[in-house]
Amino acid sequence: MKRYYCPNPEIGRLGPEESHHCLTVMRQKEGDYCSVFDGKGLELKVKITGTDKKVVHFEKVSQNRTNRSEDVICLAQALTKAKSMDLIIQKATELGVSEIVPLQSDRSIAQVDSESVESKTEKWRQITIDAAKQSGQNWVPSVLTPQKPKAFVDSLPRTAIKIIGSLQSEARPLKKILQETIGATKGPRKVVLMIGPEGDFTPAEIGEARAAGFLPVSLGPIVLRSETAAIYTLSTILYELQS
Repeated sequence: MKRYYCPNPEIGRLGPEESHHCLTVMRQKEGDYCSVFDGKGLELKVKITGTDKKVVHFEKVSQNRTNRSEDVICLAQALTKAKSMDLIIQKATELGVSEIVPLQSDRSIAQVDSESVESKTEKWRQITIDAAKQSGQNWVPSVLTPQKPKAFVDSLPRTAIKIIGSLQSEARPLKKILQETIGATKGPRKVVLMIGPEGDFTPAEIGEARAAGFLPVSLGPIVLRSETAAIYTLSTILYELQS
């Protein structure tokens, strides 16, 4: 069933962009059925009742609510080149992360200046909506505005399980770290994963993260691209949480 995003489905109509997608791209019409989700767990089966002034109006047929996992995953991803960053955000959404925090690492090739921060962040938020729409995720992660690694690590609660991908020699295998942290705890858990840019975080940034309680993990003998590291580590964390 075709699926559209509507943050306030109680109003009974799609926004301009989703209406355009529904009518022009998907070529749906009055009397057709589709699915509408609000990004906060609610999904409705609806019937299109009208297309007044190129706006799709609908009525609810049935509804389903998806409860969010008690475990929370936050991906703090250092800025990478545009296409790589878009891919990371897309796949993180599909995998079910709760929060995405772009980090302005000193080694990030891509940087976001004050003039473009709002447009960049809005673009990333739209990617999460599109990814959720395509994959069937009923929860859309929040995307924060970019921040410096130190400001981010200093803002976290002590109770969170904090992991940082690292190329340093003292980094321990991911599997062992997850067994000692996620595997040894019960109840709702917050896992924070930091993934660096091309060339890794600087030693100073890793030192700041470790001082805030982050555990450096190795992802194996092969140096992975940033997007590969993020997707691989998130998948492994999810597997461990669900075990």
